[in-house]
Amino acid sequence: MTNFFVEPSPHPKNQSIRIASILIVTFILFVAAATAYAEWREAGVRIGLQAGPKREYFHLYEAFGVYGLPWDWRAASGWGLSPQLSTSAGALVGGQETGFIGSVGTGLVFDKNGKGGAVEAGLNIDLLDKRQFGHQDFGSVLLWGAYIGLSYRFASGLGVGYRLQHLSNNRILYSSKIPNPGADLHLIGVSWSF
Repeated sequence: MTNFFVEPSPHPKNQSIRIASILIVTFILFVAAATAYAEWREAGVRIGLQAGPKREYFHLYEAFGVYGLPWDWRAASGWGLSPQLSTSAGALVGGQETGFIGSVGTGLVFDKNGKGGAVEAGLNIDLLDKRQFGHQDFGSVLLWGAYIGLSYRFASGLGVGYRLQHLSNNRILYSSKIPNPGADLHLIGVSWSF
């Protein structure tokens, strides 16, 4: 049985289309599960720089959107947790090569009614258009991402944020023979809340 996430395909474009289709269907199902109270909450841009030494030096440029889910767990003071879905698309640059990176995922935000300071954490599924950047082989075009970050949203709607993000294949779907170097990135972003 061939694992289409790992085995080289005679048609790499078809492999990318299959993986992109899975990500899009997953995102649509997440959105469809939300009720009328859910809405797009934020959009913005982020840039990222490599956080530690690897075979190649990476940086990231992406546009993102955050879709707030209808559930909210808050204390009388307004502080609490709210879940969200996020999506992004951008460019990953490393090893003198540039490639597409897209993601969909979910996260939790601890804040005071969506304004002021916030702590965020989440998990993403990331899709690359290629697995090799210079000398660094990510082992697959399908990666898992995890992040933790801090942000501040002004009353005007403007937001600024920082996150530490990890990308790797985590060897969850892959054998131990597949490389798993991963990458850690410091990301800084500017956004607008709706």
